[in-house]
This record gives sequence, structure tokens and C-alpha cells, in this order.
Amino acid sequence: MGRTEYHDLAEFGLPFVTADDPAFQSLLSDILSRPEPFDSWLTGDMEGAAVLLNRSGKAIVALAYVWSYTTLEGDTRTNRYSNLGSSRQLDFLNGRGKVARDLGTFILAGSKRLITQQGMCGNNLDVLPPEEGVHGRSYSGVGGGGSSRLGIESDKIAAQELRLDLVIFEDGSCAGPDASGLLNNLKESLELQRSASQKAVTALRNGASNGEVFDIIRPLARQRQSVSTTFTHMAVHQLINAEAPELLAWFERAAEPAALRLRRLH
Repeated sequence: MGRTEYHDLAEFGLPFVTADDPAFQSLLSDILSRPEPFDSWLTGDMEGAAVLLNRSGKAIVALAYVWSYTTLEGDTRTNRYSNLGSSRQLDFLNGRGKVARDLGTFILAGSKRLITQQGMCGNNLDVLPPEEGVHGRSYSGVGGGGSSRLGIESDKIAAQELRLDLVIFEDGSCAGPDASGLLNNLKESLELQRSASQKAVTALRNGASNGEVFDIIRPLARQRQSVSTTFTHMAVHQLINAEAPELLAWFERAAEPAALRLRRLH
């Protein structure tokens, strides 16, 4: 295995602590001592792992990071990860929710996370008082790009890189190079959700059936954004379970302009 390069966002209060730092082992031990919500964290391969510290003074709503691998032949392959996709995150991004002080829907100020090639782990029990930590069990883990190193044998890797690509803070500010264009895609996805909701409201007020409303939101299921998939699941749940007044009210809320403005930090 070749060298590992790290690109954090320390200038925004988000440094990486790597294995060559004397503080790494104690931070790692603290994270692994808090195994909820799973029986054990996915830490099989610690090669190049880093601990992300949230010293920004703000909760992190969502983040994305990238592992890149350069082979001995000079080829570069990339694995992208994001923890965006929970209903609470979606509600917050639409300005209809607050920061949840639970296990891990958000990364609270002062908390930390371990980033490995399999994903990200850790929770907010390092900053929550015990009486708060035992309540809300919601947890937004890490989605991402599959197996570590994309199946490349470790002895075939000349170099690897871990890059913090995008972070969305609780005040709507966003930091990071965002090489994948996640922020613009997210904004577009949220606008498509509002537009579909407006159409659903009009249709319901005109007596449309639930099936006709489903046809309005179904195209969102084809979007590659995880928040679109989450929205579609939420909308289908309402169509199946809600009575007509509650269904209309839900889509009316979803059609409202976003109260949170996402903007880039420079």
C-alpha cells in the first residue's frame, strides 16, 4: 500500500486526525467504546483511516467524502460516500425541522467520526448528556460507493487519498470543493420535490385520486439523489396511510418554499 494523502476542511473547523497523530488512538478508542446503534462498527480495514473532528461550533446536517486510489499502472479510481438520505435531514433542509439531538441524524458540534474505507462510524454520545443520549435513537449512517478500494489489491495501489468533499452546516452554509456537484444536485432535487408537491396539491383540491397523485411523484423515484428517494418513500407512505385532509396538508407543507437557504462558504 502506498502513501495516503488527506484533504480535510480544517479552515472551517473540520480537521482530520490521522494515525501518525498521538491523539489518534485515544479518539479511536472513544469512538469504538460507543457501539450504538449497531453491535459493532465496521472497522475491519483501518488502512488510511482518519478521525473527523467537528470543531466548527455548528451541527453538520450532511457530508460527503471521497476515497481515491491510484494504481501502480497509473489508473485512478474513486469511491464516493454521503450520509444524506434520512427523513429528518430532508425535513431540516426544507426548513421544516430542527437539529435533532439524537444518536446521529446530525453530527453535533464537538462530536467526532471515524472514516474508514468501509464507511463512517461514531455517534453523538461523546457530546450528549446521558439523559439525552438514551432518547431519540435515530441514526443517519453512511451511504456510499461499495467495498473498500473497489476490489483493488492493496499491493497494486501506489497512492490513496481521502478528501472531505462537501459539508452542509445547520445554518445552511456549505464548505468543500464538491467535486461531484452534490450541492447543485441537492438544490435541484429539493426544487423538484416542491414542484411535484405543488402539482399534487392542485390535483387533490380538484378531486384527484391517490393513484393520480402517485403518478405525479413517481418521476422523482428515478432521480439518483438519495433525498428524492427518501421523499418518494415518505409521500407513498402518506398516500397509503393518511386520510384526505391529512394527505392534502402534508403536500401543502412539502410545497412551501424552503426556509433554509443553502449557500457556499468562501
